[in-house]
Amino acid sequence: MTADTGARRGVPMVVRLAAATCRLVLSLAARVRVEGLADLPRSGPLIVVANHLSNADPPLVVGWLTPALGRPMHILAKEALFVGPVGALLRSQGVTPVRAGGSDIEAFRAALSILERGEVLCIFPEGTRSRSGALQAAKPGVAMLANRAGAPILPVGISGSDRFLGPGRRVPRFRSQIVIRVGRPFRLTVDRGHPRRTGVQAATDEIMRRIAGLVDERHRGPYEPLVAPIDGGG
Repeated sequence: MTADTGARRGVPMVVRLAAATCRLVLSLAARVRVEGLADLPRSGPLIVVANHLSNADPPLVVGWLTPALGRPMHILAKEALFVGPVGALLRSQGVTPVRAGGSDIEAFRAALSILERGEVLCIFPEGTRSRSGALQAAKPGVAMLANRAGAPILPVGISGSDRFLGPGRRVPRFRSQIVIRVGRPFRLTVDRGHPRRTGVQAATDEIMRRIAGLVDERHRGPYEPLVAPIDGGG
């Protein structure tokens, strides 16, 4: 089966229902605005990358991007979540368990396998939620994966989800404003004229700088937007 063939099979009903449920629940609990969903890649391997502020981020991305892309999305999650019925539910929704830390070879192989099948992989490059609300240093795995698979990257910036359900909050702050901004796909090029670590770090920084251009200013942290930032409230 070719990559494009695998990507064109459509979205199973159970996945569509799960995405619709995410949108319904989050739309009732918060004021969600989404920008940039037009003309997204609907076939071929794709890596969706987003900043990570809240436990609400995965359902936000899955809920709105699944129908926009027209295909299921796979997410890597720490294996501690895969317990009993919850684990079975996560697996049914394309969530793949990996060991905590996000650097083990098994996680890389699982992610590469998803892309080689021509499917969509969603990764939060920072590896964990930001407690300050600002972008953190990203793990190098995404840049290495994109370079190995030759897959385009779709940057997504999430703003305001920390005020809705950030680290330390057990109860959501209802009707908080959340904005999801989707950028344009791009391809990474790791400069082979420099030491491998230097090239991977530059590619990783490019990913985060593209995300920085999609989030509100207060979320950008140390990253200067690579492209003109989209104006947003602080």
